Amino acid sequence: MQKTKTMKIIALIPSGLVAGILLLFLIGETVSGDWSGLGHLIQLIPVVLLMWLGWKRPLLGGILLLVLSLIAAYSFANPLRGTDWLAPLLIIVAPLMLAGLLFLGAAGIEKKAV
Repeated sequence: MQKTKTMKIIALIPSGLVAGILLLFLIGETVSGDWSGLGHLIQLIPVVLLMWLGWKRPLLGGILLLVLSLIAAYSFANPLRGTDWLAPLLIIVAPLMLAGLLFLGAAGIEKKAV
């Protein structure tokens, strides 16, 4: 049980970093007068909801975080779309994928303990 909780806490770190970066963009753009910064809420809300879901149900949360990371990879970090793909890959896609894999690992430990 303790290993599962530790793995979930570790899984919250990369997804929390993504949420923090999106929150930083949201606040920075909105405070400077650019109301389009509120569009980052569209990206922030699913990440936060999947963090919560991963904490409550790590298998489902992990799978959905992996799906979200693949969608983000196709949308933001596709090398076929141009040259600016590495930063979104490292800032958004990789941490979400890592968090999804860690939640899946926590689900595996949880299932093995039962």
